[in-house]
Amino acid sequence: MDNSAIIKEFIQSDIIKVPSSDVLNSKDNLIESGIIDSIGIQLLIAFLENKFFIEIADYEVVPDNFESVDAITMFVQNKKA
Repeated sequence: MDNSAIIKEFIQSDIIKVPSSDVLNSKDNLIESGIIDSIGIQLLIAFLENKFFIEIADYEVVPDNFESVDAITMFVQNKKA
């Protein structure tokens, strides 16, 4: 399973609590659509840090890094590089 699929699965199962992979598109804006809120962002950050062995600084928690599954995947890839 690639990073994008792992992130998408976490958001669906742990944040929006919908297991179907058809619900969330990787380009959907998670913030503007209300799929993810401030608590969801904190859950996602904890998940990303634990799953991908990265550390996310407060200044990195900006909408550009967390607005979609694609943006989150790119952010994680850049952190791991």
